[in-house]
Amino acid sequence: MTHLEELEQLLTTERDQDIVPFLRRLTPEERKALKPGLTKLDTYYSEFVETDQKNWRSRMTIPQAKILAIATFVCYDRNAFQRTNFHFTLFRDGLLGKVISWYMPDWFDAWMQEMAEKETLPGDVDYRMMMELQAGGLLTLTPTLVVSRLPMAINGKHRLYEPARLFESPVTLSEHFWYLFEYPSNVHFSDSWTNSKKTGDFEPNWKGFIQQYTGDGTINRRRVLEECLKAVNRNFNKLQVGWFVDLLTLLKPEKAELEQLQPLLLQALNSPQSKAINTALGYLKVLAAEKSFEHQALLDHLPQVMATDKKNIITTTIQILEKAGKTHPEIKPQACLELCAAFLSKDEDVQTKAAKLILQWADKNDAALREQLSQYSSSMLASTRNVLQELMEGHADTEVAAHEEVERLPLIGEHNRILTEDLIFFASQVFENNATWHFDLLPAMLLAAQDTMTTETLWQLEPAFQRAATVLKRPSGNMGLLDITQAVFFLNYGKWMADNDAAYTAKLNEVKGAQHWWRTRHEMPELEHWKTSRTESAVYMPHRKLLVLALKKIREKDPLPLLSTPSHEPGWIDPEVLVQRLALYQSAGVLPDMLDMQIAIARCALQDTAAALTLVQQWPAGEYQRLFTFLLDAAALPQGPFSMEVAWMQAGLTKAPLTTYEAFAGFSYNHLPVALLNGDYAWKTGGKPYLAYGQYNREKGDYDRYMSEELVMDITFPEGDILKGASPLLQEYLNGVGQYMSVSITDVARLLLLTPNHPDVLLARVMQSCQRSSAYYEVNETGIVLNTLKTLHSLDIPHSEMRYLCIALCMLHADKTVKGYAAEYWSSRIPDRISSEKLGQTIGMQQRVSWAPMKRLTDLISTQTQISRLQNEALETLLTACLSVFTDTPVKDLKKLLEVYAEVLAINNSSITNTAVIQLLNAWQGSSTVKKAVQQLLKRVVQQ
Repeated sequence: MTHLEELEQLLTTERDQDIVPFLRRLTPEERKALKPGLTKLDTYYSEFVETDQKNWRSRMTIPQAKILAIATFVCYDRNAFQRTNFHFTLFRDGLLGKVISWYMPDWFDAWMQEMAEKETLPGDVDYRMMMELQAGGLLTLTPTLVVSRLPMAINGKHRLYEPARLFESPVTLSEHFWYLFEYPSNVHFSDSWTNSKKTGDFEPNWKGFIQQYTGDGTINRRRVLEECLKAVNRNFNKLQVGWFVDLLTLLKPEKAELEQLQPLLLQALNSPQSKAINTALGYLKVLAAEKSFEHQALLDHLPQVMATDKKNIITTTIQILEKAGKTHPEIKPQACLELCAAFLSKDEDVQTKAAKLILQWADKNDAALREQLSQYSSSMLASTRNVLQELMEGHADTEVAAHEEVERLPLIGEHNRILTEDLIFFASQVFENNATWHFDLLPAMLLAAQDTMTTETLWQLEPAFQRAATVLKRPSGNMGLLDITQAVFFLNYGKWMADNDAAYTAKLNEVKGAQHWWRTRHEMPELEHWKTSRTESAVYMPHRKLLVLALKKIREKDPLPLLSTPSHEPGWIDPEVLVQRLALYQSAGVLPDMLDMQIAIARCALQDTAAALTLVQQWPAGEYQRLFTFLLDAAALPQGPFSMEVAWMQAGLTKAPLTTYEAFAGFSYNHLPVALLNGDYAWKTGGKPYLAYGQYNREKGDYDRYMSEELVMDITFPEGDILKGASPLLQEYLNGVGQYMSVSITDVARLLLLTPNHPDVLLARVMQSCQRSSAYYEVNETGIVLNTLKTLHSLDIPHSEMRYLCIALCMLHADKTVKGYAAEYWSSRIPDRISSEKLGQTIGMQQRVSWAPMKRLTDLISTQTQISRLQNEALETLLTACLSVFTDTPVKDLKKLLEVYAEVLAINNSSITNTAVIQLLNAWQGSSTVKKAVQQLLKRVVQQ
C-alpha cells in the first residue's frame, strides 16, 4: 500500500488519532511526495454537496477535517497551506500541540505575524496560546500580535471576567499592557464581551480592572493618565480614541494631576476627534484661573481649536479665555485676534459670546484687531455686527458680490454637439461609463459602418470585444444592467460578423487564450432572448429593444439609421437631424419601428424648430408631415386621420404633457389614467399608519405587533393596465418599475434621458423609492438620487410639480453632496429660471410636519447667504414661502429656522409683509421655545 493510499484509508475510516504517527514515520521527501495526491483529496473533501435535506455542506466530516489540517500543515509549503482553510482547524482541539513537538515549519512565525497584520488570525488563537508558543521559541510576540489577543485575555471560559489570568506572566502587565495604549486594537469593544455582572465597586471589564489596580498601586496611575492623553493623537479610529477618553474620565484626575498633565492636555487639542478636544478643554477650564496655567501654549493651539466649527468646543474655549484673562491679562490682545475665527460659525450664540468678549477686552485703537474684524465682517451675523459696531467704525460694509448669472445656452448647439469619433477608439471606451449617450452611439456607429467594415477593422475591435466579455462575466461595481446588456449586444454583433467573414473566423480560431470571448461564444446569450434579470423590470425594455432592432438591421443589411440616437449631449436630438433621418425612411418606403420613433420624438429638442419645420413643409402631404408639423409648431393642433396613434400620442406628451387634445379622444391609450402618462401625480407628506413590530413574545412564539405612524412623502400612482397593447407608449415602460424599484445607480441617468423634455414619469418613481422617507440615505439610494439630480441639472427645461418636489427633497437630504448639488441647481437658475417661492412652499410642505431634521435645512441655508445680493433676496423669498405654509403648532427646531430667517431679513434690510407669516408669528408667540425668536421677527412686521 502506498503512502497516499494509507492517507486515503485514514480519511475514509476517519481515524484522526492515527494521522500524527503516520506522518512522523515519513521522511521529509516522502511528505513532499504526498502533496499532489493530498491536493486532490483536499479538493474532493472541501467540495460542497447537497444533503438529503436539500441543504448544502462540505463533504468532509470533523475527523476528516482534522486529518487534512495536520497533513496539509506538515506536507505543504507556506503558500499552498495559506490557500486552504485548514488554518482555522489547526488551532482547535489542541491539534497544533500534537505537531509542534516533532515538526514546525520555518515559515510559521512569519505567517502568524502576517495574519496578525491583516487581522485574519483564527479566533481559537488566544493570548495564552501565543505565550506558550513564545516560551517554546516558536513565536515572536510583536506588539501587533499581542494587542490582537490581549483584549480578550481578561475573560475566561464562557466570557466570564477572570482578571487573575493577567497576572500569570509578569510581562503581561509590565510590558504587554502598555501596548494597548500604543497600537490599534479592538479594546474599545471589550466592555461588551463579558457575561459577568457587576458585584463590587468596579465593572467586570478592562476599565474596571484599570480603575481597581491603579487605585491600589499595582498599575502606575500617572502613566495610565499620560498614555490616555497620548492615545488621542495616535492613528486610532474614533471608537478607540473615545474609549481612552472615557477611561481618562472614569479615573477622575485630580487638580494636582491635571497641572502635571498640562502639556499633554494641550497636545490633545490637536486630536482629530472632537470628543478628545472637548474633554481636554474641560480639564483645562479647571486650571484656567491658576497662575501655573500655560496660557501662552493655549494661544498657540487656539487657531486649530477655533477652526473645528463645533459649538461646544468654541464655547468652552471662550469660557477658558475669560477665566485665564483675569489671571493673565497679557493674553487679551492675541486672544481677541484669535477669537475672530468664531465668526466663521453660523451659530448666533457662538458669534455673540465671541463678540462680547472681544468688545470687553479690545483696545479701541488696535489697528491689527480692526483689520482682523474687517476680514471676517462678511461672515458676521447682523446681531454680531451690531455688538461690534464701535470697533468697526471707519470700515465700509463688505460689498456682497454681484450675482454671476450663469450664461443660458440653447438646448442644442456646438457646445454640446456629439462628435462622431473613430469607431475603433470609441469602442475601446464605450464600456467605461464615460457618458450616458455612449449606449446609443455604439449601435448607431456599427450600423453606419456596415459598408466599410473589413476583416482588419474587426480585428482591431478585439480589445473592445474582450472588454465586453469581461463586463458580461465579471461586471465591476460601477456597471449597470444596461452596460451588461450592451456587452451582450456587442458580443452578438461580433459573433454574427465572424459567422459571415471566413477570414475573420480563421484569425479568431488561432487565438489560444481560454478566456477569449471567441472561445466562450457557445455560452454567449442571444440578445433576442436576453433579459437584465429573470424578473426584468419593464423600464429596461426600451433600451434592450433598441439594441435588438439595431442588430436586426445589421443582420438584414438595412442601411437606414436608428431615429432615436442623440445628436447632442446629454440626450437631445436636433429636430433637423430627426427630420432628415425620417426623410430617409420615407424615400425608402419603410415604416419606422414605433418604439424607436417614440424615443426620437421624446428626445427632440423643441426650443428652436424653425429650420426643421421648413424641411417638413417640403415633404409630400401626408401623415408624417402632419405629425411633425404638430410636434415642431407650438401653435399647431393635431390633424387626422391617424394611423400611427402611438407616435401622435407621444408627440402630444412631449410637446404639452398637461394638455388634453380632443383629436386623440378615440385613441386606445385613453383607457390609462393620464397621470401615468404625463407624470402629474398627486403627492402628500404626513403621517402614515403601519403595523410595527414590538418585543418577541415567547408564549405566542412571535413578535407583538402594534399600530404606529411614520412620516413619509407619498406619491399616489393610479392603477393602470399598462403594457397590454400591441404598441405600448414609452411612458408605460417607464411606469413598469415593480413594487420596489430596482434600478442600478449608473442606469438611472440613461433611463431618465429617454424623455429629456419631460422626465417626470420616471422621476416620480425614483422619489417614491429613494426619497419617500428622510431616513433613506443608504449608498444605493443616495447614489440614485445624486445621479438623478445631476441629470436634471444638465437639462434646462421648464419646471414641473415633480421637479420642484425632487429639488425640495434633495435640499433636505442627509447626504451633504446631494444637498450641495441641490443648492447649486437652485442658485444657478435664479432669478427667472426657477421659482424660489414655489420651491420654498414645497420645502415648507415637508418641514411643517418635520419630515426631515430641521438642522439639514438651516445648515444648508446658512451656507448660501452672502454669496450675492440677488441670492440673498431669493433666499428671503424661499424662506418666506416655506414658513407661510406652516401650521399654528410650532414644529421641532423651528427656533433655528426663525433665527436663520431673521438673519436673511437683516442682511437684506427687509420687512415682513407676508400675511400668512405674520399670522403664524402671532400664533407662535405663546410657545416658550420660539417666543424670543418670534418677538425679534415681529419687530420687522410692516404695520398696516
